[in-house]
Amino acid sequence: ALADPDVEALPRGGFRCRLCQVSAANRPSLTEHLRGKKHRRLRSLRAERRAQEQRSLFVSGFARGTSGEELSEYFGAFGEVAAVVMDKEKGAYAIVELQDAASRERALAEPQHSLAGHRLRVRPREQKVFAYGPAGRSSHRDPLSPGRLEQVLWQASDVDSQMSQLVGLLELSEDERRVRHLLVTLFQEVFTEFFPGCTIVPFGSSVNGFDTRGCDLDLLLDLEPTKSLQASSQATPRAGSGSGAEDSMLSDIDLAATPAPEVLELVATVLRRCVPGVRRVRAVPTARRPVVKFCHKQSGLAGDISIDNRLALLNTRYLQLCAEADERVRPLVYAVRLWAKQQGLAGNPAGGGPLLNNYALTLLVLFFLQTRSPPVLPTVAQLRDLAGDEDRTVVCGWDCSFPRDVALLEPSTNTESSCECWAGGETGGT
Repeated sequence: ALADPDVEALPRGGFRCRLCQVSAANRPSLTEHLRGKKHRRLRSLRAERRAQEQRSLFVSGFARGTSGEELSEYFGAFGEVAAVVMDKEKGAYAIVELQDAASRERALAEPQHSLAGHRLRVRPREQKVFAYGPAGRSSHRDPLSPGRLEQVLWQASDVDSQMSQLVGLLELSEDERRVRHLLVTLFQEVFTEFFPGCTIVPFGSSVNGFDTRGCDLDLLLDLEPTKSLQASSQATPRAGSGSGAEDSMLSDIDLAATPAPEVLELVATVLRRCVPGVRRVRAVPTARRPVVKFCHKQSGLAGDISIDNRLALLNTRYLQLCAEADERVRPLVYAVRLWAKQQGLAGNPAGGGPLLNNYALTLLVLFFLQTRSPPVLPTVAQLRDLAGDEDRTVVCGWDCSFPRDVALLEPSTNTESSCECWAGGETGGT
């Protein structure tokens, strides 16, 4: 069963079906699940979705108000059209599903497409990870009240178990992670139409290993590949149609020469007009780190998009490394953050204010673990010495060199439990 990519072995025994999000206590239970109707139905549905993707096109560039019938008639010249799905909310793109993959290839082989005087941008539909979510379930878990939290933790056998359980109670659920992944995929698909070669990279609390329910979705829009494409096409103009920077909707804008505030406004405009479900879009060019703020209606997620924030990206990778380096790190961080909030030391309601935030508390815990005797985590200076040539990075004068592979770190010789570390911190022991 473990040869099945849908199945993973759980650290504490048992198995989990990634496709159905079902756990099985043993192999017989797993086998029974894999043979069941639900699993077979979802496998069939996934295969059908993949087949649809392989014969579908992502089409944009048509005039606002263009109907699905007009697109169907146009692409009917390449083969029978099975369906046309319009972006109903923004009207900026459409998915054209042809009857077979050969028809799609004929359409893709056409050097140039135009409809009603507008040049169409036609490319293969992006293949997405099939994500199953049970009908009627929200992507958000119900808020965990202090009373409910206390009730759950009282059932644990000891403080170490309580701290481990706390992580599972406060971190993002699988449903929440899936929603964020799908939203990032949607952003990537839309922004690629305007900024060819760009990448949308999540960073911060959603992915640094210390996530909490309802945390913001921080994204970096990396435009450096787009600028390189623009420079290349300017240096060596190509004849005819292609898939480079000259085919984008903003091909007349030189990103390298455009001031950052104007680029932010472009990003905000794309979000408002072309990304379904996005609300309350606002560019904040005067912030310490300029961003575009947004809210996604269906998921309720609030987020920021920045265009020049490599330090934050590397900081996220550093926190990921620390989270993976030792199993005591995450329980201690979550416990300290909860304690600080209950003591009125953390938790600024509006994001800013005089109290400590989760990021500051996380760094304090990491420093504490670096200074234990013996240390639980290596110091930043030690990590710099362990970095290989491929890990050497300097950003804005800051040396951000550290190994990306946690396997390069020596295991800590500190044998304290999470509880003992906590007690050592309370007594000021070293």
